[in-house]
Amino acid sequence: MSATQSPSALKVLFLTPEVTPVAKTGGLGDVAGGLPPALAALGLDVRVVMPLYGDIDRAAHGLEDIGLSFAVPVGGLNHQCRVWRGDLNGCPLYLLGNDTLFQRDGLYGDVYGDFGDNLIRFVFLCRGAFELARALDWPASVVHAHDWQAALAMAYLAAAPFDLGPLAKAKGVLTLHNLAFQGIYPRSEFQATGLPPYMDSIDTAEFWGNISLLKAGLMTAAAITTVSPSYAREIQEPELGMGMDGVLRHRAAHLHGILNGVDYGLWSPEADRHLPAAYSADNLGGKAACRNELLKTFGLEPPDQGGMVLGFIGRLAHQKGVDLIAEAAQEMAAQGHRLALLGTGDAGLESRLSHLAETLPGKLGLKLTFSEKLAHLLQAGSDVMLMPSRFEPCGLNQMYALRYGTPPLVRATGGLKDTVEPCDPERNTGDGFVFSIHSSQAMLAELERAAGVFAQPRAWRELQARAMARDFSWTASAQRYASLFKEICKDG
Repeated sequence: MSATQSPSALKVLFLTPEVTPVAKTGGLGDVAGGLPPALAALGLDVRVVMPLYGDIDRAAHGLEDIGLSFAVPVGGLNHQCRVWRGDLNGCPLYLLGNDTLFQRDGLYGDVYGDFGDNLIRFVFLCRGAFELARALDWPASVVHAHDWQAALAMAYLAAAPFDLGPLAKAKGVLTLHNLAFQGIYPRSEFQATGLPPYMDSIDTAEFWGNISLLKAGLMTAAAITTVSPSYAREIQEPELGMGMDGVLRHRAAHLHGILNGVDYGLWSPEADRHLPAAYSADNLGGKAACRNELLKTFGLEPPDQGGMVLGFIGRLAHQKGVDLIAEAAQEMAAQGHRLALLGTGDAGLESRLSHLAETLPGKLGLKLTFSEKLAHLLQAGSDVMLMPSRFEPCGLNQMYALRYGTPPLVRATGGLKDTVEPCDPERNTGDGFVFSIHSSQAMLAELERAAGVFAQPRAWRELQARAMARDFSWTASAQRYASLFKEICKDG
């Protein structure tokens, strides 16, 4: 317990499939790494629970086997759990280990696709969290679960299909990071969930002839949150509801959009250990050194007169609008711009971009990998960060880009719409560039606007200063979550 907590502090069990820096595949990991310490700083007693994946470097993250073990019933079998513990910026971090389920490379799958036993693996996580609370004799008031992998915990709280121990009176909050992932399995596997038979119905887990772990959580959570206000509205409509829009409209009174935050301890150009030179809003000199290093690293020629360095970081996926970048790449290069792209994903998109890199040597640089160091270099060395997403629940890269004085060029959707203000150089307002219609033509038109501002050094510096002044630290988001936790606990 930290010095800011009292014995009566609200207790929150934070249940997540990944946590930065221990194990991460995307923004969920960053949220799980940043939100708990921010809640703890407000006086809450937060303990984080996640799986002990086989490829976690236990020594590097200071994890210790605490000698605690117990059985976790899943699908009629008892799976042994061994508990390890670490520290997450002052919050206890508990990792539930079982070699059969987690001693493998990858969190959710490998090059062949999702692991075939993911249902069992994440039932183990959800049920194991209750057994951990029992072993620790820790009566949390709130179980805060994240995405489909942790959603069953909500249904367990609602139905109590087993002795919930010290969590018997806890309230459940389910956060949606991306509705596209729903934990769908054949209905024949319902028994493995441990839910009572009546929940194998349209009112809870049944979803178009299958079962959905996410739907089970959405139908039973005391509160549902998404990671931006706009996304909370968008997912209640068929276009972005992924088949769950009816469920979310049904639960609309319990649905809240709370914008994600950013850990500026890791993402600030003034003290970024990954960069060749530091810089700040008051002294942007180091950004030029980062730009030069980026060009060298990605094998790019300097942009033509008036051209810009355009960066992209993320999954190479349909959602992220990477196909728009591929469609526009030739035209961008013809306009004198340089493209630096970092990420992995869809094999077709990887192949298409690889071909473009061969076709446009010195103009399009591609790294088909994930690298924390390169991600930081891209944020600092790019002139503009491209984020043409079809949908984006929140997005973090645009918030990082703002802090690094790299105006983002985004599509007006979800968290991108909520965090990037369109630049108006005449009024001296805005911090980025925004287009609405999802097409390469619309993106290129907005890029032309950006190039027009870039051609005016004073206007561009003022734009950078406005961007770098934006504050998306976790404090405000944590306060919203803390208020929500207290509200649902008041309701009995």
